[in-house]
Amino acid sequence: MDPTEDTPDFSAPCNCGALGDHANTADCVPFPVIHIEVAGSRPKCLEAIGVLRGTYEVSIETEWQDPGTGRWVFQLNAARTLRKVLLNMGLGTLTAPTPDPDTAVLACLHDSLGLEVSKEEIRALTSLSEETLSTILTTLVTTGVIEHVGPGLYRKNQ
Repeated sequence: MDPTEDTPDFSAPCNCGALGDHANTADCVPFPVIHIEVAGSRPKCLEAIGVLRGTYEVSIETEWQDPGTGRWVFQLNAARTLRKVLLNMGLGTLTAPTPDPDTAVLACLHDSLGLEVSKEEIRALTSLSEETLSTILTTLVTTGVIEHVGPGLYRKNQ
C-alpha cells in the first residue's frame, strides 16, 4: 500500500498507528518533549525544577555556572507524565512507589556527586519538612554516608 494514497473508506480512530477500532489508551497519547532553560541562583533553579516535576517528567541535560555573572543555567527536557495523562483521560490514577526520605536525599546528593549541596536545595528537590530533613541529614552524616562540609552544606563523595 502506498502511504501517500488517500483511502476514503478507512479512517483511523487516532494517530497512534494501531489499525482498526480500539479504545484510546495511554499508548495513543503522544508525549511531546519540551526543551526548557532555567537560569538564576542554584536554589531557585532547583526549586523551579521541582515545581516542573509536579507536572512533567524532567531530565537535566546540562547544567553550568556562568563565570561572568555567577548565575546557574540548567537545560532540561520535559514530557508529560503518564499519571497526568491517565487522569486527564479519566482512566484513574496510578500509584507510583514514593521513595523513602533517606533515598530521596541520597538521590539529590548522588546527582551532584562530589559537589557541595545546600540543605535548601535538598529540601526544594525532596519537599521534605525541616524536621524530617534535619533528622535524615544528621543520621547520614553520623553513619558516614555523606559529609557535612560547612554550615548547611553536604556532599556525597562516592
